[in-house]
Amino acid sequence: MKLSVHSIHKTLYAGEAEKLMVRTLQGQITVLDHHVPLITKIMGPAAVAVDASGSTHEIPLKSGILEVRPESIVTILADA
Repeated sequence: MKLSVHSIHKTLYAGEAEKLMVRTLQGQITVLDHHVPLITKIMGPAAVAVDASGSTHEIPLKSGILEVRPESIVTILADA
């Protein structure tokens, strides 16, 4: 899936990811390729992305909005 994480000041992450783990108000979720469309508020302290090589990328954020689109495009607008 294509993942991008943006704050008001800069792009915090942009690239391909195998999965994304974030905390929502309802609890921890993992977003995978072809996830159901979703818009939800997320909380920190971080979002964690795992790329195709298995490398983990911890993206610090306080809170934000997660959008998952049907084309496997995932965007986070973060308060970093």
